[in-house]
Amino acid sequence: MTMNLTVVAMVAAAFCLQVPASTVFRLATHAVAVDASVFDGDRVVRNLGVSDFEIRDNQVRQTILAADFNTLPIDLRLVFDTSGSISQEDLARYVQTMSRVAAALEPRDRCEIITFNSRIAEAASQQHPPIRIDLKRGGADGTAFFDAVTLAMVTVPTPDRRQITIVLSDAKDNTSFFDEKTMHDAARRTDAVVYTILPGNPANSLAVSVSRLQALSLLTGGRLILTHEAAVASAVIDSIEEFRQGYVLRYILTGVKIEGWHKLNVRVRGGHRVRTRQGYFGR
Repeated sequence: MTMNLTVVAMVAAAFCLQVPASTVFRLATHAVAVDASVFDGDRVVRNLGVSDFEIRDNQVRQTILAADFNTLPIDLRLVFDTSGSISQEDLARYVQTMSRVAAALEPRDRCEIITFNSRIAEAASQQHPPIRIDLKRGGADGTAFFDAVTLAMVTVPTPDRRQITIVLSDAKDNTSFFDEKTMHDAARRTDAVVYTILPGNPANSLAVSVSRLQALSLLTGGRLILTHEAAVASAVIDSIEEFRQGYVLRYILTGVKIEGWHKLNVRVRGGHRVRTRQGYFGR
């Protein structure tokens, strides 16, 4: 399936009509669920319970009902840049990456793959492993990074699954219908945690690429990974495993009006480092 920019515009119009401006991040009635990754240095911290966490929603402390660790299957959405700046060698690495990713997924997980140049294409529909893909190198007619990532972040909340989106790109853009602000708005509303991977020599990475990808990840509770081309597959798999080794914190919203932006502040007892999304929209 391929979408040109006219179709992107149509999807955008439909999205604006069908999804309220205050789309909820995992909010059903007053119940909220927040993905959280906890670290001691670079080591994932396991075996934490409800009493180890503190959540403030718009500065009001909430009563956490559950802190589930690595219990839910994941839905993985991979977004690959296949524009003209991507070499045939890069494409071969992407294929190899998918083989390793498919082997790393559990049978109950699901995966879908989106590729883009100036057009957005579905290389693999959502499916359980093993993954069947149709990955092709794009032409040299432009790069629609904002369009691809914005549309990839339109997700349907699934309380019984966790969602992760991994974007592999240099974040350059010259043909998008959407702009960077729209992409950030989508990141604030998506149900997915977004990891971004910037391949190439980290020492030569462009500041604009690093800044753009890092901002996208921080909004959703993910992170940016700088890696050499040969280590792309490992970076993707590390992202998946890091995400899998995370908690889902659940609480009933209390003392705060539902509508509008909710700023989240999550702390962990013992001084451990915790990474979560910055907030969510309620309605």
